[in-house]
Amino acid sequence: MAEPTLLSIAKADLLTAGNLVNSENKYIKHQAAYFTQQAIEKTIKYLIQLKTGKFPWGHDIDKLVRLAKQNDIFVPEEIDKHKMVYTEWESVARYYPQKIIRRDTICRAINETKRWHMELRNKGIK
Repeated sequence: MAEPTLLSIAKADLLTAGNLVNSENKYIKHQAAYFTQQAIEKTIKYLIQLKTGKFPWGHDIDKLVRLAKQNDIFVPEEIDKHKMVYTEWESVARYYPQKIIRRDTICRAINETKRWHMELRNKGIK
């Protein structure tokens, strides 16, 4: 079996998020936000590594988006626009359950990331 790529792991994170997002349990719904953030983060990291050969560290999607743009890597406008929100999900979803993370916001992020993955696949990036 071939080694999984970071992109294939990101797709699994996104699938997990989709399975959790409609839970009535707030903490499970928060896990959907976390897995969505992870999918976005891993997708950007994968594309940066693919283009530059270097693996960026950290969870800051704002920083990763800037690095991607510096390397002429496409990041969807919706993800760029909400990068600070998605970055926050990395810790808020796991450690601060009193915060509110809206289901519709998570669903939009899931759907946008799925569209992005489809675009990548159409370009031959798997």
